[in-house]
Amino acid sequence: MTTAAPAVAHAPGGLPLLGHVHHMLTGPREFFTSLRDLGDLVTVRLGPMRAYVLNNPAHVHQILTKDVRKLDKGLAYEKSAPFLGNGLLNSTEPQHMTHRRIVQPAFHTRRIAAYADQMRETAEQRSAGWSDGATVEFDDEIHAYAVSVVCRALFSTDLGDTVAAEVEETFPVLLKGVARRIAMPFGPLEKLPTPGNRRFERARQRLDKALTDVIAAYQERGAKDGDLMALLLAARSHGEGCPGLTDQQVHDEAMALFLGGVETARDVLAWACHLISTHPQVQRRLAAEIDRVLGGRPVTHADLPELRYTHAVLTEVLRQYPPGWLLTRRTVTEVELGPHRIPAGSDVLFSLHALQHDPAVYPDPERFDPDRWTGGSAVPVPRISFLPFGAGNRGCIGEPFAWEEMTVFLAVVLARFSLHPLPGYRVRPSRSTMYAPKRVPLIVRDREADPTH
Repeated sequence: MTTAAPAVAHAPGGLPLLGHVHHMLTGPREFFTSLRDLGDLVTVRLGPMRAYVLNNPAHVHQILTKDVRKLDKGLAYEKSAPFLGNGLLNSTEPQHMTHRRIVQPAFHTRRIAAYADQMRETAEQRSAGWSDGATVEFDDEIHAYAVSVVCRALFSTDLGDTVAAEVEETFPVLLKGVARRIAMPFGPLEKLPTPGNRRFERARQRLDKALTDVIAAYQERGAKDGDLMALLLAARSHGEGCPGLTDQQVHDEAMALFLGGVETARDVLAWACHLISTHPQVQRRLAAEIDRVLGGRPVTHADLPELRYTHAVLTEVLRQYPPGWLLTRRTVTEVELGPHRIPAGSDVLFSLHALQHDPAVYPDPERFDPDRWTGGSAVPVPRISFLPFGAGNRGCIGEPFAWEEMTVFLAVVLARFSLHPLPGYRVRPSRSTMYAPKRVPLIVRDREADPTH
């Protein structure tokens, strides 16, 4: 006798016609966290569309690894395709794996090591203008740092300066527009001449033109060995019998590198600097580790493995504020998750924020505690409950680059400055597909003049 599958819970609080759109627009992370106690699988409505929300980390890990070929990327990627194109972030199999093999050498350990000096120089240039007691807009400074780092890695020339300016101005507009389109996935609305749609389209066209023009100028100058663009251009397709990247695919892969290398690092570092400023004991331990490892000299790639507490701090920030906090998929065939079967053609959502704030895995999950990751925890965290970079062959290919980018920045800044919150200002998250803070204004103090350090 076959046992019937348990009923799938339905999220409460839906409105006629709109469903749970209002929750997605006003408090999306809190909404998904509230669904966790309703069961492993919960359905929500985004207007007329029904989606399945996964709350069991084992099921999330299953669709990211074992069942990866049974699902496409889904709603978030579909809505971001107008500006991201069909690069690694959006492509499906078999194209994804082909492109991943082409791009993978760019993130080999030797190449990552070579980027460290560029990252350090960029961080030193950004922080050189800060003075003791000044208020620094860290979200802006980190964004500029990350854009410069990716441009130097891509182009190795000043050609990237034009793209850098456009990325800084257009990405916030584009990501906010994508968030709105995910919350209200009504295709016809995206074609209406509303102010938001016009801003989105202007930003998309500006960024597309800037990147296209710079790639063309780069080709005219001649590729330089050692940068990412040279690798992408070397992999171009030369006809049906020669698989590789078309010119459009080179463009799309560069756009994906900007999103991963700029927005992810910017969001994590901005939250990290905010949390460091509000946790003096953590900041003192970080400064002591940096002083001990570096001994007053510039940070290098070889130092990174020794900055263990710095790594633990960034890991805890990634737990609390995973940049791509909401991931989406769409089933290509029926998918079986425990006793449940999700039909083909279904939208699937899962919140890394909810998974990484589960009190059953992370005691007192709202507490910022880097020592969860220093080996002192009584119960190690299961790998399936910590997925800020994804898992399996869809895991973030640029993860090593991001770790280096973030660690080098903190090592440069905290070697010279201590960070302090701006009195009376509360840091809040922005409305975006990425978990980004709106503003992070911090007071910087020269450590030699700061009596608390």
